[in-house]
Amino acid sequence: METTTSTNNDITLETDTILSFSQKVHILFLLFHGLKISHLLDELDNSSVIDLQRFIWEKTVEIGIKTHGKNFNRDEITRKMTPSAEYQRLQNCTEPLYYCKGTACINSHPHCARKKIKEHLDIMADTIWEYLSYDV
Repeated sequence: METTTSTNNDITLETDTILSFSQKVHILFLLFHGLKISHLLDELDNSSVIDLQRFIWEKTVEIGIKTHGKNFNRDEITRKMTPSAEYQRLQNCTEPLYYCKGTACINSHPHCARKKIKEHLDIMADTIWEYLSYDV
């Protein structure tokens, strides 16, 4: 895990991150060129997969807010995703629903969790590209 401390005009920002700065820049490069990033999951450990999902979610929301302003609604992103209850049903999963909604399954059922996260990453990547196309 990498801890970054940045000081600017007496403001200190500390963030704990698993993905390195260079990995995040590479991911943004791929996204800004309209390329999928879900294949990156195959190279990452479980903690990094969760960090990647969180990073892409934050960037998708940030770009949505920048391009849509007050009209932005997070539902624009999530409505494209398979609801957790439906995903569990399709996978014949018997775990509690909150396992699928959170990140608990990544350790107990990594193949299933990664499949769901790949879908989400592809949707978020497409959404980012769509948002960036609005702003051209």
